[in-house]
Amino acid sequence: MSMLSTSVIRGVGEIGPYLLLEDLGPAPRGIAYVAMDSRTDQRALLKIIHPGMQREETPLEILLQETRVLLHLHHRGIPPLYEIAEHDGMLVVAFAPVVGSTLHDLMVQGRRPNRGLLVDWGWQVLEILAEAHAAGIVHRHVSEDQIVVAPDGRLVLMGFGLTQIHFDPLAALPPERSTGGPLTPQSDLYAVGLLLRRLAFASGLRGGRGVGEPRRDPLLKVLARATFPNSAARYRDAREMADALRQAGRAGASAPAPRPVPVPRAAAPARLRPVLARLPARPEPAKAAPEPEVREDRKLAFLLVTTTVVLLLMLIAAGWLLIGRGGTATPAPPAGTATSSMLPRMPG
Repeated sequence: MSMLSTSVIRGVGEIGPYLLLEDLGPAPRGIAYVAMDSRTDQRALLKIIHPGMQREETPLEILLQETRVLLHLHHRGIPPLYEIAEHDGMLVVAFAPVVGSTLHDLMVQGRRPNRGLLVDWGWQVLEILAEAHAAGIVHRHVSEDQIVVAPDGRLVLMGFGLTQIHFDPLAALPPERSTGGPLTPQSDLYAVGLLLRRLAFASGLRGGRGVGEPRRDPLLKVLARATFPNSAARYRDAREMADALRQAGRAGASAPAPRPVPVPRAAAPARLRPVLARLPARPEPAKAAPEPEVREDRKLAFLLVTTTVVLLLMLIAAGWLLIGRGGTATPAPPAGTATSSMLPRMPG
C-alpha cells in the first residue's frame, strides 16, 4: 500500500487548524488524512480517532500513554509526533509524513534484498525498537506495511502507539497472544524474525541440511531463535538480537560460497564425490603367501612320496632280473600225485 495514494473525499475541508488535502482511508481505530497545518504551513499525517472505536485488544488508554511518550522521543527511524489534541470529541494525532516506499510495495514491485541488505534492514529495525522499548513503548504491529525505505536507504518504522495508519494483514500474532498473554518487547522480536524470514525466503535464502546442500546459514539460526514459541527462549532485548544479526552477517560474508558441482545421473551424492575422488583405487586382493611351516611340510610329503615310488620301482626291477637268470620255473605236481622216481621198479 503506497502512502499518499488515494484521492480526497469531497465535502471534508478542515479539522481544527488542519486543512485536509487527501483521504488515506480507514486506519486502525480511525481515519487517516494528509493535511496541512495552517499554523506552520507544513504537511502532516493526521489520524482522527472517533469516540467508541475500540476494536483492538490493547486499551486506548495504554496506546494514548505510549503516544504521548513519542512527543519526547527523537530517533531518525521514528516519524516525529507533532501533537495530540481533541477536537469536537475526536482525538487528533498529527505526525510527520514519511517519504519513501514500504517494504510491501517493494516486494510487490519485484524487489528482493540480497543477504547483506537483509541483515542491514533487520539491524535498523531492531535499533529503532531498542530505542522505543527503552522508553516503554511496544510496537505490536511490525510488518512490511509499517516499514518505509527512505530515498537515502534508511528505514522508518511507523505505527507506534496511535500513529498506525495502515491495517497490516501480514503481521502474524505471536504465540503468547493466542494464550491470552500480554504483548511484550519479545513479541516485537518475534514479529521482526518472521518478517526477515519472509524476506529471506522470497530472496531465495535457504538453510542447507540435506546431502549436497550448503551448510545452514547462521542468519537463519538467529531468526529461528527470535521466532521461538516460548518468549523466554528468545533474545533478551532488541540490541542483543541486533548484535547476533550483525555477527551472523559477518560470518556469512566471510564464508566462501559453495561451488556448484554438476551431478550426473546415477552418480554419487555431491557431498561424497570429493571424498571418493581423493581415495586411491582399491587394489585387487593378492593371494596370501603360504607360511614357512606349511611350505616345509609340503616338501617332506613330496620327498616321502618320491622315495616310496623309487623303492617300488627298484623292487619290481630286481624281481624281473631274478626271473630272467633262473629260466622258466617248473610247476610243482599236485598234492597226492606220485612221480616216476618214486614208484618201485618191477623186476626184469
